[in-house]
Amino acid sequence: MTINSLCQNSKILVVDDEHSLVNLCLLIFEQAGYSVRGAFSGKQALQMVGDEMPDLILLDVMMPGMDGIEVCRRIRQLEPAQRPYILMYTADDRQNTKTESLNAGANDLISKETPIFDLPQKIQTYLNC
Repeated sequence: MTINSLCQNSKILVVDDEHSLVNLCLLIFEQAGYSVRGAFSGKQALQMVGDEMPDLILLDVMMPGMDGIEVCRRIRQLEPAQRPYILMYTADDRQNTKTESLNAGANDLISKETPIFDLPQKIQTYLNC
């Protein structure tokens, strides 16, 4: 699957402490035509965001050290606008997690039950391109 040509310059940052998941996302998103980078911790993600602001961040909620909700909150302190689009990606589907994520500035939350091969198309929809 290839993405719309308008999305091909879109920058995505995938943040998850599971290295295999980040690496798989990198492969799938690159094959779809996105410019993509990966981070394995909240601290690393914040450093990468400081270096180059992505268009979309796929951000795991449950990570050791700094969780995704705190990462989201800190990014929104730097960039209160809706860019980057922050998509929380989690196995924790409790309503409280969704509420906390949205209150921290996330745009939406997607379950890790979503097939990983469906993510490029969903991201294209979120980026409106």
